[in-house]
Amino acid sequence: MHAYLRVTALAAILLVTQQSCGTTTDEPTASASTRTSASASVGPSASAASGVGGAPTTSPAVAKTTQASAAGSGPLSGARQVYFYVLNDGQEVPESSLAVSSSGRVEVTEDYSGRALFVPTPSGSKYLIKTGTLRAGGEALCLKARISGSNPVTIVTGDCDAGDKNQLFTFLKQGKDNQGRMTYAIGNGDAFLQWNPTGTFGLIAEELGDAKLHTTFVAIDRGKSTVPALD
Repeated sequence: MHAYLRVTALAAILLVTQQSCGTTTDEPTASASTRTSASASVGPSASAASGVGGAPTTSPAVAKTTQASAAGSGPLSGARQVYFYVLNDGQEVPESSLAVSSSGRVEVTEDYSGRALFVPTPSGSKYLIKTGTLRAGGEALCLKARISGSNPVTIVTGDCDAGDKNQLFTFLKQGKDNQGRMTYAIGNGDAFLQWNPTGTFGLIAEELGDAKLHTTFVAIDRGKSTVPALD
């Protein structure tokens, strides 16, 4: 009887030993609170302001502010008044700028008075070109292309209307002149402003087709715009 109990006890010990040796123990599993803490401390990719691979990006709101701030410092920002110097084939035409004549026409002249000050103002992807100091009823005027039968298209002033396509101009960069200033081709629709010294119209807007663009402009900053903000 005692021998039987000893054998039974020995068998039980061996069974327990085998079970212990055959069991694989896993690594400790982190608790839910530990996992949450670890995720929150991951590097750049965990940030809402980071892009793929942790590359920093700018949120739309910040990007909009940055762009507005950058635009506010340039001559085409709507915040500055400028002279438009005239270049012919890349060379500045001596003592020549755009100015509004007494008849309301925009011409190439030697006039550097307030009639030669303009404020290019963004309107969507294009620009209204407002008069810097000339006013009608306290409001700035805007340049517009005037079509008159078979005559060349001329540039005149009128009440500002952003819905009038004849008042919407484009500024296309044409590289820098010999003084390092950015030059622009100024367009209205398919036509571009061109100096026409031998004609009776002086400044016209014409479609070039295959012809070369001869006239470009430099916008010379002349200080902060005084155009009322509500214009």
